[in-house]
Amino acid sequence: MNIKELRKTMMLAKKTDPEKSTVLAMLLDAAQKLAKADGNRAPEEKDLLAAAKRELKMAHQSIDAGIDVGKTVEILEVFIPKTKSPEETKAIVEKLIAELPEKNPKLMGMVMGSLKKEYGDELDMGLASKMVKEALL
Repeated sequence: MNIKELRKTMMLAKKTDPEKSTVLAMLLDAAQKLAKADGNRAPEEKDLLAAAKRELKMAHQSIDAGIDVGKTVEILEVFIPKTKSPEETKAIVEKLIAELPEKNPKLMGMVMGSLKKEYGDELDMGLASKMVKEALL
């Protein structure tokens, strides 16, 4: 969802789902602050994603502290891309490693860079890093 769609959804939810409207307004505000801090520019999808991740983390911390956050987590999760399963991640890593001219631990940075560039937030990079490290040994 981009910023324009977010604003439209927020306005539509204002009358029918005030909680959703409030969470979306909070998300939009956080994205705008991130964009402003990064060169005083208009917010983009990357700001929306970063803000959603941060707000989701805070919502989970609130839950851990025993605070009821209502539907906040459910609303924010829509903005977070789903990560691939460990099995899918392993298959991707194995395919990329197989394409290398040699298995050398010195290639880890290059492999991780390729994974980040091609898959971005679709992969759990911590898990991928462990798999790459094991595969290159």
